[in-house]
Amino acid sequence: MGEVEQERVRDDGPSLGETVQRLSHAARESVDAELSLVRLRAALLGTATKWIAVLAVIAVITAFAMIVTLMIGALLALSQLWGLGWALLAVTGVALLAILLCGLGIRAQVARVKGIVR
Repeated sequence: MGEVEQERVRDDGPSLGETVQRLSHAARESVDAELSLVRLRAALLGTATKWIAVLAVIAVITAFAMIVTLMIGALLALSQLWGLGWALLAVTGVALLAILLCGLGIRAQVARVKGIVR
């Protein structure tokens, strides 16, 4: 009876080779599905990045136009009070001060990044 029971155990399920083959096939399908998901995410990120760049350029151009308009308005308003020469000097001085402060901020951030990288 021992041999009959051993044969029954062998015949009840798939062989080891079949099990490994099924597992290998399932692993390939899983990898293919994961790669498809990664490709889809990359495509979505690429599209989003493109739109972020386009909108950022539009925002920078609009901000530049606003700053120019603001400076012209300040120049016209101050020229009524102080004369054109002094108004031009004041507007230019404020613009240079803003540029200087931005430059100092950039310098501080560059030094911070250098400290992190080292």
